[in-house]
Amino acid sequence: MATRQRNRWVSLSSPLLFLSAFISVYLWLLSPCAFAQEASDQEVAVNQVEGRVVICATKDAIILAAMDTHGEAGSLPPTLTILSAQRIGVMMGAVEWVQPDSKDKPVRLDDDFHRIIAAALNTGGQKDDGFRTSDIESIGIAVLERVRVLAAMLHHKIKLGEDEPLIRIALAGFVPNYGPEAWTIDYHIRQDALGNDIYRTRVLRPSYNQIYPPEKGQPRTFMEVRFPPENRANGEPELLDLLQQNDSRLTKFRAENEIQAKSMTFAVEGQSQKADAASVVNFMKAALPAITPPETKLTMAKVDYDAGFQWILAPPKPPAPPPGEMPQEKTPEEPERPTLRHKSQN
Repeated sequence: MATRQRNRWVSLSSPLLFLSAFISVYLWLLSPCAFAQEASDQEVAVNQVEGRVVICATKDAIILAAMDTHGEAGSLPPTLTILSAQRIGVMMGAVEWVQPDSKDKPVRLDDDFHRIIAAALNTGGQKDDGFRTSDIESIGIAVLERVRVLAAMLHHKIKLGEDEPLIRIALAGFVPNYGPEAWTIDYHIRQDALGNDIYRTRVLRPSYNQIYPPEKGQPRTFMEVRFPPENRANGEPELLDLLQQNDSRLTKFRAENEIQAKSMTFAVEGQSQKADAASVVNFMKAALPAITPPETKLTMAKVDYDAGFQWILAPPKPPAPPPGEMPQEKTPEEPERPTLRHKSQN
């Protein structure tokens, strides 16, 4: 059939053949220019959230602290988001999306984070979700769908470091009948050149990395998640590195009292699951400001294994919503544990 169709096309008169070929080539050459005009109208500016997240899982709570790193001019500090009574999240990277020529407000993905996750984890009142995709995967895909809509408006070449994601999410929480957990979810992009310095931007499916509990035999200690990612050997030392080096700025906080000294020894030696949460919280509240610039914005919270989410250092309260605005959605119930998790080792 294909051969017959090709023969019929070749049998057309020469002028008509030439005209058809000319129109096809002309449209092919024209399309990038037309796309460039469309892209110019839709281009967005992106402001990044840059910072560090320190996580420690103790015997009675998992603790998470977020702080900015004073990186690029105009970068934003990371914000702790309450995802449920037993889970906290932090979104870093391309978080604020601005259309300069639009009257619309900038899109803040960290502000939308709770609503996106609440919708993704809605089980419709069903308690048995054993046949559902895991909640970690559901979180990853829900954010992916939102980011893909925004990234489709990026038409210029995006310069990212080697293996640097567009967005990185850190999650920490507690799952009944499973235990404490911590994850990172990364969103990388791929750009295809369309001509005239115009690119199509695609956000790839997220990659998931469970950082707690670690693989069997690995230490349980302070964990750190950063954006932009840094080489640990060449970048600023992590809190754990400073503790292992007996940094003088941390000595007095580490041994403030006998219980705290014992808990910190457990944490540094890879047995944080034996450490007392209150002692680790007291240490982090004093130690993190001691190793960061004075203007660093620090927020901290924990998920108590019995009492759930609790603020330790809460962010400034947001302004009251305008009259008539809908109240914030209620926190969703915690679903069953995900299928991607490492097996918990007590």
